[in-house]
Amino acid sequence: MSSMLKGLMVQVENYPDLKASQNFLSLQRSLNEVEAQISAARRNYNAAVTVLNNGVEMFPSSIVAAMMGLKRKAVFEITDTERQNVDVRGLFRS
Repeated sequence: MSSMLKGLMVQVENYPDLKASQNFLSLQRSLNEVEAQISAARRNYNAAVTVLNNGVEMFPSSIVAAMMGLKRKAVFEITDTERQNVDVRGLFRS
């Protein structure tokens, strides 16, 4: 996918009219939307894991959790370098 995006950016740079086209602007909006959806999914996952962990540790639900073999789960964490904004232009360049 990365190589396909690089090829697309080469085409975009060769054709300035493409940068202003509705399709390219739609692509940029889609990238922003995907980023927001990933962030929302990460928050939802971490909230669900926190609820599970609280249930596993707190009495009386801890008794039921132990009988079912439920264990604490790790929340989703990313490093600071992964947390930085992705340079999409760099993905498009060869």
